[in-house]
Amino acid sequence: MIHVAIISHGHEKLLIASQLGGLLHREHNGDDIKVWIKDNRPSAELQNYCLHYGISYTNSAPNLGFGENNNFLFKKVSTERGIQPGDYFIVMNPDLSTTPETIRALVTQMKKDACVIASINLFKDTEHKLTDANIRYFPTYKSLLKLMTAKSLTQHYDKNSIMQACYVDWASGAFLAFDAAHYNQLDGFNQAYFMYFEDVDICYRSLKIIGKGVLYYPQFKAIHLAAHKNRQLISKHAYWFISSLLKFLSRRYLVYSRQKPLASLPLVK
Repeated sequence: MIHVAIISHGHEKLLIASQLGGLLHREHNGDDIKVWIKDNRPSAELQNYCLHYGISYTNSAPNLGFGENNNFLFKKVSTERGIQPGDYFIVMNPDLSTTPETIRALVTQMKKDACVIASINLFKDTEHKLTDANIRYFPTYKSLLKLMTAKSLTQHYDKNSIMQACYVDWASGAFLAFDAAHYNQLDGFNQAYFMYFEDVDICYRSLKIIGKGVLYYPQFKAIHLAAHKNRQLISKHAYWFISSLLKFLSRRYLVYSRQKPLASLPLVK
């Protein structure tokens, strides 16, 4: 079973209008894809829509952070359906649109490659001309030097030069696909982050502690209409972004550097 986790923060109209490329219609998903929505700003409109189309909906525990929201849904999946060997857990933004066929093809390829954490090629437009910088290098203390001079504190990969699947440092939480057992082994996202860099953190822990890097598949595509609210210099999103960066750097150099990789799982990168 493929479980798709989506967190809504007042995105009900966007979700209903886009249908996430067909993922919100059960007749397209068959019996192998199950969508789970957590509504942080309870909407009767979205609740009724989910009820009509057989989508799992909850508005319990509102106002959680990104990582804690997804961990909440993972626990809900575990409790209500149970996690079986071969199940996948996909974290996906409400402003992202893909198709059930793409999801199935991705999971099929992940199984062939024995891949436990992966991402796909995100674009900002329906013509697939404007690339989304969703795969990046791990930030370092040097990233802080870019704080006042650069639009982005983390360096992205040149996706136009990547023609086949390859390992990358980390991929955006806008779309991350996990073997469910691997997500469980990681204990999900680190809830010390409220928003931003929890995706960096989980990818870093996967590689450095468990020995499994993120595999990026350029052939699988989706559209991501990102708001990038963290780029507004004076805002709560900017505060969350910068504080989360500092939190990740302190953990990378002071905590994770002291943890030894599991000997039974060789590093793949």
